[in-house]
Amino acid sequence: MKVVVQVANDPEKGVNSVINLLREMDVGEVEVVFHQDAINAVLDPSLVGRLHPAKVVACRNSLRARGIDESTLPRGTVVVDAGVAEIVRRQAEGWIYLRV
Repeated sequence: MKVVVQVANDPEKGVNSVINLLREMDVGEVEVVFHQDAINAVLDPSLVGRLHPAKVVACRNSLRARGIDESTLPRGTVVVDAGVAEIVRRQAEGWIYLRV
């Protein structure tokens, strides 16, 4: 099972939901895409660290809109050009979509 999670608004609730998912289900891969108002969350290494082993993805468009330099992101954070496009790609590949 592969799950792509969209976090656009409340990062704390989103992170908690992903943690609950990881605890309760044996999922093969989880990718958490941060964009829009939630993009600042990727700057917090402790918050991002709580998502392990999920892959943390940041939207480059959202980073640019808020003047965030990609080099300031925690190690392991993956940057994609557009968060929404990443979500659509994953859905097209058969990933389960979850918006939190």
